Amino acid sequence: MTDGEVFDVERNRRWVLLLAVAAVTLILGAASATGVMYYAGWRHMPEREFTIAVYMVPDASVAERSAVREALGGLPAVDGVRVEDEALHLTALGRDFDCSLIPVIRESAGVDRVRVTMRPLGHRVGAVLGC
Repeated sequence: MTDGEVFDVERNRRWVLLLAVAAVTLILGAASATGVMYYAGWRHMPEREFTIAVYMVPDASVAERSAVREALGGLPAVDGVRVEDEALHLTALGRDFDCSLIPVIRESAGVDRVRVTMRPLGHRVGAVLGC
């Protein structure tokens, strides 16, 4: 082997070593960034199911019930507003629930109380939201 060939082999080894170090550094950097984001609390949040129940006073008029049903129509519903046990129910899906319409519904004529619950999902517990 001549000096020129030895020099070319060493230069090729340096490039291979440099590329290997760069690849390992890239992989370690990506893994550590993912670990830091996970540790900091960034995780995929699944969609939760929220149930809104509006309990009407026993002597609520048809007009009052219709007004509350119309107000509930402003919420994103899965299957619309349904009547169960003299109460109006609505199911919504999302990562969180926007309570901005609940005080308006709560103050409507004929409404006794409003209850918003987040249903359990897998190992995540459910809750009653204080809207």
